[in-house]
Amino acid sequence: MNREESLLSFLQQVGWQKAKRALLAADASFRSYERLTNETGQTAVLMNAPPPENPGQFIFIDRLLEQAGIRVPRILASDLSNGFVLLEDFGDDTFARLLDRGTSVRDLYARAVDTLAQMQKKIDLSNDGIPAYDFDKMMFEVSLLPDWFGKYAVPGGLSEQSRNEFMALWEPLIRQIQTLPKTLVLLDFHIDNLMITPDEVCGVLDFQDGRIGPAVYDLMSLVEDERRDVSEEIRREMIERYFDARPEVNQPFVRKALDLVAMQRHTKVVGIFVRLCVRDGKDRYLKMIPFVWSLIERHLNQPEFEAYRNWIDKNIPDKLRHIIPQVKKCV
Repeated sequence: MNREESLLSFLQQVGWQKAKRALLAADASFRSYERLTNETGQTAVLMNAPPPENPGQFIFIDRLLEQAGIRVPRILASDLSNGFVLLEDFGDDTFARLLDRGTSVRDLYARAVDTLAQMQKKIDLSNDGIPAYDFDKMMFEVSLLPDWFGKYAVPGGLSEQSRNEFMALWEPLIRQIQTLPKTLVLLDFHIDNLMITPDEVCGVLDFQDGRIGPAVYDLMSLVEDERRDVSEEIRREMIERYFDARPEVNQPFVRKALDLVAMQRHTKVVGIFVRLCVRDGKDRYLKMIPFVWSLIERHLNQPEFEAYRNWIDKNIPDKLRHIIPQVKKCV
């Protein structure tokens, strides 16, 4: 069977074969989501996760979070061999949409921080199924900037020497990140993946890539969002709210590393956004890149980033950072 036939067979098996289907979202991965509405008006969400996606890991992390008291979609049915999962429908009230409708920024971000702190305090990290967000993984992620932005958005591309210099300057920075207190990190904890559910609690989406990593990673993902500017007032207030809720990680060396953790994420995202265009044909992410560079530039005057600042000034001129990249090799 082709993929559509397999999908229809799955819906037949779980009793949703007559449901109306409407595309909800196709995210930065190969997954897509549809809302199903059956004859009685009940709804569910169909995750379509073709290879190389791993819906089994989504289900595994979903259950871990549920056990920790975090509101995640209930798994209604699954076909892991074909990559189909039927999920509880949380509705349409993502934090991003609520903010656009005028909901209090402070209230929503406070709920997000409280949910994050609850997850970190209650999650069971003893399970062998949670991979590590280790040195090699983080080094690979920062390499995405020279290997994708450097190759496809810099005229003539970066030299091998420039790439080697880039990786060498990041090595001690990543080793510093690896000394931070560890917890489960979801890696994409931001307002597009947070919702107010029909039962009026904070629901969490998109967590299948969760790993054991630096405790403050998801905090910085939230308050230095590459998709939406967060005011300095809210940023500082939410950082303090987090440390108030997590006094065990409120240590000087952790606070000092906040900017570094954010910088590592922004660096990988620059590369990911170009890769999404070149490899996957998703060019809509290119328009976000100038803002991501602006986030990087906010940190560059700090002493620990002197080598990074010098490398950027030498290899990626200011004019290339403030325009939408002209990437001609999108699929």
